[in-house]
Amino acid sequence: MKIDGELIALYDRKNQGENVDLVIRNKEERKADYENAAKQLKEQIQREKSLTMGMPRFVGMIKVKPAIKVDKGMQSDAEIERIGMRIAIEYERKNKRNPEDVSPENLGFDIRSTDKDGNKRYIEVKARADVGVVALTQNEWFKAKRFKNEYYLYAIMNAGKKPELYIIQNPAENLKVDEKIESVRYIIDQGEIKSKSKIYEQKDS
Repeated sequence: MKIDGELIALYDRKNQGENVDLVIRNKEERKADYENAAKQLKEQIQREKSLTMGMPRFVGMIKVKPAIKVDKGMQSDAEIERIGMRIAIEYERKNKRNPEDVSPENLGFDIRSTDKDGNKRYIEVKARADVGVVALTQNEWFKAKRFKNEYYLYAIMNAGKKPELYIIQNPAENLKVDEKIESVRYIIDQGEIKSKSKIYEQKDS
């Protein structure tokens, strides 16, 4: 009603020769919007009047579970891991160090190796059946940052065929990684491993 009154006044001004066409058009558009909103409200009220109360009825349920895609090369394989640990331990003994398997203790490294002077290596062993990326857990990465040059990554590629041992000292400072927030892991590309490591090929005995 207020807009109708304003429009009547504007029409009078227009009849007197005043240029108010733009103002009239804006008012008419606003009036049309209000009328449309009122119509929709009436329809909604009418629908609500037809609602009835009733007991809930179970229809069904759906559980949505996101697909978990794991790189085939990063899937856990107990036999490959065993081969990796054996190769790493053999390498340490060959180089006159005394390796201790501490992998069950979840310390952030798999082997604690000590030389005759008491110097220690904290070694994380990652074995792959073929050639692929390597992932460090958050705990392993934090220990790598803590122990720095005393921390070593021993990456064994082709463990299921012809094992190759790549050794990286202080991986936290010497490797470029991609941080992935799943459970937090630090992904190391195989090219990065090969370019920043010393290689030891496992010979057939």
